[in-house]
Amino acid sequence: MDQLNDKKIKSRYSKTKMLEMLDEYDKTRGMTIKEFCKLRQISEGLFYSARKRHRAGGSAKKQSPGFIAINSLALKEPAGSLFAEVNGIRLYQAVPAEYLKALIV
Repeated sequence: MDQLNDKKIKSRYSKTKMLEMLDEYDKTRGMTIKEFCKLRQISEGLFYSARKRHRAGGSAKKQSPGFIAINSLALKEPAGSLFAEVNGIRLYQAVPAEYLKALIV
């Protein structure tokens, strides 16, 4: 069993051969993928996986790993400028000290 895991499975078709086949399909008009695969004697699964693997356009684009940016109005600061922040409470204008005492207690 370990011997099988060490060996790479060699593909019947090289990358250049698959790209040629995909280009040939693109040039044919009016032929379905099913008909094309039957004519070339390949499985539809091989065709779709080769198209996904070797083509840069469409849904085959690689997504970059990691975080994505979120653009949301809720995450942005309010229109006014921040005056002060006390224990996580944001103040956008000057307030009396009694008001701050009431918030903290």
